[in-house]
Amino acid sequence: MNKNFWDDFGRAVTGAADTVTKKAGKVADMARLKNQVYSLERENKKDFEAIGKIVYERFAAAGSLEDAALDPLCEEIARREILIDEYQGEIDGMKSEN
Repeated sequence: MNKNFWDDFGRAVTGAADTVTKKAGKVADMARLKNQVYSLERENKKDFEAIGKIVYERFAAAGSLEDAALDPLCEEIARREILIDEYQGEIDGMKSEN
């Protein structure tokens, strides 16, 4: 085999290795960014839940928020809390029978 073939082959291998290295770095960067996005979204979700809890506590204390968008949601939460209490009472009753 001639020297040009091996030179060309070496350049091709080096070029392929560089491409793989660049792509691997890009994949790692994308994974890092996706992880940061996920962490930020998780923190937002916690804050939204905290806001919702505050709003509901204000509804429960006042009986109404006088907000057409929030009142129906808070009323549904209150209705479900009553059902939860009833079901929990039934569960407790079943446990005490044993």
